[in-house]
Amino acid sequence: MSVLTLILAVLCVQVHDGGPLTGADVPVTSWVAGHRSVALDHAALLVTDLGSPVATVALAVICGIAIAWRRRSGIPAVLVIGTVGAAAAASTALKLVVERSRPALDLQEVLETDYSFPSGHVTGTAALLGITAAILLGRRHRLVRVCGATVIGCGVVVVAATRVYLGVHWLTDVVAGAILGAVFVTVGAAAYERLHTPPGAPARSKPLPAVGRVGG
Repeated sequence: MSVLTLILAVLCVQVHDGGPLTGADVPVTSWVAGHRSVALDHAALLVTDLGSPVATVALAVICGIAIAWRRRSGIPAVLVIGTVGAAAAASTALKLVVERSRPALDLQEVLETDYSFPSGHVTGTAALLGITAAILLGRRHRLVRVCGATVIGCGVVVVAATRVYLGVHWLTDVVAGAILGAVFVTVGAAAYERLHTPPGAPARSKPLPAVGRVGG
């Protein structure tokens, strides 16, 4: 988590000061604006609505309650809702601190006038998908976890791409949103592991090696 936090801090400073890490923002936005189509517009609007902060918080409540009901424990609900809610609050706070303007209005497919950095859509999506997967897949086979991480990564990238495509975020906005979401997923997953593991037991129990057979 410390590495992610450091990267996010560097991005914040770079964006605030207009540093070299923001050099690709304008070219990427300009290129995307020149390659739009009606079909892509409709798809991007649908995805961006599903990934909105309001939608992700609502989905967090639904997912948290569903997992809690199945697990017969309120811990998953608290962690899913808490992780997504905290990530959303942190995103809003960072917007007010960095005070980055969005791309020009003539580049926007939908009107957004608040601050741009980081992307709240990407932050919420990364937090929701990440903490849900951490709770559901955390103790599954490694291959299952890898597949889950791949699906989550694809989902976050798709939402991030729609925000840049619609002209409402710069590239570094969505990158920062993904990192911020990952920071809160790391915290939430660690909390779940700690609360879910019985006292005195290792965080991840491993099967004991077979030393022989008892009886006939």
